[in-house]
Amino acid sequence: MTFNLLHNKKGVWKHLVILSFTCHLFIFFTVFFDSSTILAEGTETTRKAEILHDHDEYIPCTDTCLTDAQITETIWYVFNEEVTIATRHETPISKAPGIITVITAEEIKNSGYRTFTEILKTIPGFEILKKGDLGMSIPVIRGVQSENRVRVMVNGHFTINPARGGIFEMFDDFPVENIKRIEIIRGPGSAVYGENAFLGVINIVTKDAKDTDGVRVSSGYGSYDTYDENITFGKTFGKLELSGMVRYRQTDGFDGIIESDTQTLMDNAFSTSASLSPRSVYDGRQEYNMELKAKYDDFYLNGWYTNKRADTFIGPQYALTDVSFFEIDYVFGEIGYKKTYEDKLTIRPRIYYDQFDADNHIKSLPDGTTLPFDTDGDGVSDTFTTYPNGITQRLKVIERIAGTELPFDYELFDGNIFTLGVEYRLVNQSPKSASYNFDPDTLEPLDSMQSFTDTYPFFEEHTRRILSFYLQDTWDITDTLNFTVGIRHDRYSDFGEATSPRAGLSWAFMKNASLKFLYGEAFRAPNFLEMFTLIKPSIQGNEDLDPEQIRTYEVGLTYQFNKHITSSINYFNNDIKDLIVLRTLPTAQGTTRYENYGDAHIQGIETETKIDITKGNYVFMNYTFQNPEDNDGNDMPFVAQHFGNFGVNTHYWKYINTNLSTFVSGRRSREDDDTRSNLPSYALLNLSVTGKDFFKTMEVQGTVYNLLDKDYSDPGPTSIPNDLPRPGRTFFVGLSYQF
Repeated sequence: MTFNLLHNKKGVWKHLVILSFTCHLFIFFTVFFDSSTILAEGTETTRKAEILHDHDEYIPCTDTCLTDAQITETIWYVFNEEVTIATRHETPISKAPGIITVITAEEIKNSGYRTFTEILKTIPGFEILKKGDLGMSIPVIRGVQSENRVRVMVNGHFTINPARGGIFEMFDDFPVENIKRIEIIRGPGSAVYGENAFLGVINIVTKDAKDTDGVRVSSGYGSYDTYDENITFGKTFGKLELSGMVRYRQTDGFDGIIESDTQTLMDNAFSTSASLSPRSVYDGRQEYNMELKAKYDDFYLNGWYTNKRADTFIGPQYALTDVSFFEIDYVFGEIGYKKTYEDKLTIRPRIYYDQFDADNHIKSLPDGTTLPFDTDGDGVSDTFTTYPNGITQRLKVIERIAGTELPFDYELFDGNIFTLGVEYRLVNQSPKSASYNFDPDTLEPLDSMQSFTDTYPFFEEHTRRILSFYLQDTWDITDTLNFTVGIRHDRYSDFGEATSPRAGLSWAFMKNASLKFLYGEAFRAPNFLEMFTLIKPSIQGNEDLDPEQIRTYEVGLTYQFNKHITSSINYFNNDIKDLIVLRTLPTAQGTTRYENYGDAHIQGIETETKIDITKGNYVFMNYTFQNPEDNDGNDMPFVAQHFGNFGVNTHYWKYINTNLSTFVSGRRSREDDDTRSNLPSYALLNLSVTGKDFFKTMEVQGTVYNLLDKDYSDPGPTSIPNDLPRPGRTFFVGLSYQF
């Protein structure tokens, strides 16, 4: 099966080539007839040797300028700071072809947040929801659940679990102590990155040797017996730079009560009493993380290891059981080289290897559960089977990714960078063992767990090969006008092909203002779990799935009022086709299957303002309105149309920093056949206080989350009538010291 997201591909490509040629002609005639600099009145350029003052004259930067810049330093990346996430090479945010947010280490520290997903909640267009089946905290980006619809990278390295197509089961608790900054693009990025860059791209940049310059030790304790221990280090030895991190975290997890679950409904139907509810959820987690980065001249090495064991909150069937967990070992290593020749050609070859070892011990239904079966196929259950020891699967799998990439950046002329790249990925998934306490063929209960690895594995061994080519051209047509055009082609050995184009125009139409017009297409191929899984009797894969497709239009306006205030407003319009969802089979109660089910149309507005009052004293706020609808024009369920963040950071005394922030969510609608009331709106208030510089390099921080003890829930299925409970007031206290 072959697919293509570039509708009328030849016609679109033809227009892109014509546009590229026209822009080059425009540049030629502009330079030929007017050799003077073309500059809108009072508009900034990207020349690093100059800075813009409040008047229109450009003055070379001196020591005085540097002092002034330090005094007015902001902790966020603003108008002309550079990022690499949008084009793969350094580009000012104002010119980058994307709606970009950057969160710095200082912002993270001030907020008091301890995990990656907590930080993401502060981004416009992002929500974070708890999943009841496996307990992951996942992002909802612009109205769509996005655990496998966003590309997550660590220092540019693509991190993905091939089975699920995402990484949030591993990275929802990603350590924050070693994060230097997080670069985020909202919108499709397949033209640059290919698979999974569907609704967004996230790059976590960890600290280098110069950022730590020594050893920093931190330790903390919080609610639910949460322990978080970190060691970060960094040092330069001549040409060799070494940095990294070691971390241990464990928590008993939130203990909210589930009053009724799926098993309760079956008990009521079959006059049984197997349900364990009312009972608390299972949210315990234990995690080890290690990172090592090394750089010598033009070579670099980046290595990562995570071991995570986590409970499954409720479970895949939304039925409480006495034991379920998943454990994953994840390791990756990347070696690369970056060299620039004659200030024109830059090459960045790299090779990498990733490996996941997963052990999933899932008890789907509790002891004594009874299931109905339709043995004669007439649509009516005629047989009932009781499972004294419940229904349990123990599945172990190993997943490997090996790849290489060779990108070239060439500066054709001043202000024009052409990028060409090729990438090859080999993805393999092999079942190690599969054990069940029931016969996978007849579904009859067994007295104990038995191995069916050879006859009924979790899925068959499968290998996917992906060959990708991409082109991109970024042009500073004038000092105020920048155009980016790009296209990528991905060929899958087992699935088909995909072509993803994009174009972006950035226009600095007045002093300190940037206007962006963006267009992009992206795809998400079904992952191995969606295509090949076979967990009887609960989940079935579907090898006939079509890819998800998205086409996005965006307009973004950013204005820097002065050196203190920056604001932006963005409009987005997403058309999504062939969404892949897990649906219950009408012919088999309790069995679900992955299917393409419906389309979606989402449009919305995101606004953001940051105010730097004085150094260390700032205000930030953002608001998102979105209107997600299905292909019938109905509101999509479980999505808040209105939400936002507001925060104030005060450094009123050199020893004390205080951060007060709030997240506000509007009401959420239900599915059409769900008779429950809509989920109400709510607001969460967090307070973090940091004491520093009072004793050498020691810092003490205390944070209270949900300060007002607000009672709220995340959306749950109808089998959980009261939805998924979320924590009330909690705390965390930490101590760190720099050696």
